[in-house]
Amino acid sequence: MAETVKLERFDRILSGYEKLTEIAVSISDCSRLSQKYRHLGVQGYRLGDYRGVSYLNRYLNCSVQQAPMFIYKRHYLIPLVFRKSEDSFRLFEETTRMTGFFYLLDWYLENDPKKVVVIEPGIQKIQSKEIVIDSAFLSFRLSEILDGAGFPISEFTDLEEFMDWNRVNRLIDNGGIGRHSRIFDIENPRNLSELKVILEIIQLKYPALPLLNYLEVVHAN
Repeated sequence: MAETVKLERFDRILSGYEKLTEIAVSISDCSRLSQKYRHLGVQGYRLGDYRGVSYLNRYLNCSVQQAPMFIYKRHYLIPLVFRKSEDSFRLFEETTRMTGFFYLLDWYLENDPKKVVVIEPGIQKIQSKEIVIDSAFLSFRLSEILDGAGFPISEFTDLEEFMDWNRVNRLIDNGGIGRHSRIFDIENPRNLSELKVILEIIQLKYPALPLLNYLEVVHAN
């Protein structure tokens, strides 16, 4: 039986003059988890302070003190502090979900790093040697993919079905304005790579995934 992860009250978050309480992985679990996810790139853990704008506080500037953080691929720190919501608890309850978390993180770091990096206001470039990841956003985005889109996408058999569904649900945004942003652009390499990683994440929960097989066949031809 898998050991449970304790998510406990964490109130070392300060936004303006307001102290906020969310949840964090207990220190007693950090060593075990860093070993468990070593094959995914986790090299250990530490406690640390950081500040900046993130999903943790609805993109308002805040400072976080003595947060437990994974050390990831030498240069990244992943705070194990999250919004108190169902997607945060599911991240540690479902055995494959953390794998999806790292799939998603790697995609963003390659394609849109500013989306997942905590940066202080007024700083335009990512300059720090230790880059703090917006883990709260990744947990939320992962829930959008698995809990909101996982089942319907697991039923699709070709790309046209996904494109029709995406016009309404807008899981992938092509960067356009208004209604045009809902149109999945099959000629856009970024759109295709995002769809591929989304499908790889959904496959962790729904192994028989016709749409992923379809894309592989199309790509092979």
